[in-house]
Amino acid sequence: MRRVSIALLVFALLAAAPGADEAKAIVEKGIKAQGGADKLAKLKAGRLKAKGKGDFPMIGEQEFTIEDTWQGPDHYKTVIEMTIGGQAVKITQTLNGKEGWIAVNDMVMDTPAKELAEFKEQAYAENLDRLGFIKEDGYKLDVLKEIKIDDKPAVGVVVSSKDRRDVKLYFDKDSGLLVKREHEVVDEGGNKVNQEVFFSDYKDKDGLKNAHKLLVHRSGKKFLEAEATEIEFFDKKLDDDFFAKPGK
Repeated sequence: MRRVSIALLVFALLAAAPGADEAKAIVEKGIKAQGGADKLAKLKAGRLKAKGKGDFPMIGEQEFTIEDTWQGPDHYKTVIEMTIGGQAVKITQTLNGKEGWIAVNDMVMDTPAKELAEFKEQAYAENLDRLGFIKEDGYKLDVLKEIKIDDKPAVGVVVSSKDRRDVKLYFDKDSGLLVKREHEVVDEGGNKVNQEVFFSDYKDKDGLKNAHKLLVHRSGKKFLEAEATEIEFFDKKLDDDFFAKPGK
């Protein structure tokens, strides 16, 4: 009887455990909410321009503008402009496949190994926002406990992939739209912190719904907020020169 009882208990636990099928259904609903798999599959690259304010280490609270351009999972270019101590500063950080480079105004250098590894991690996490991984191999999904975001229920999945940190994605339970991404990052001081990115104010662009407001918390405290000023998509790859290091 004892063996039978244990077997029944194990079966009950397994039956009640959240599974990959449920997680996949959550992501598929998110894809549909964004505009559908066919439209998302046609995207080769995209660009987001935004303005915002952040509380940055060493320099404090600053307003900024940012231009992010992505192509696939491993080509990414971000340009941030702000004024520090009355001086205009332009910081460009680029991931070009396996390589990366940084420019501060006119000074250009290769991205140091540790910073490059972290940039790749963050580019990987941001690429998951587009939900294309659902059709690719090498990803494992599981369901997370339902939470509330802005007093509305949100269902979540954790995305796991070899040699990458786990990333949690939460979707509005009713609409299916992505409302939060959560994962570990290494901050400017070299510390591992928990980062939460909240998405809101969705608007339609070329048949796809995109969040126009973004709020980032690190270790539970507001780090930055931004609002999109322009979004564009490309159905073909950008020129190689766009991601190339200046002078090459």
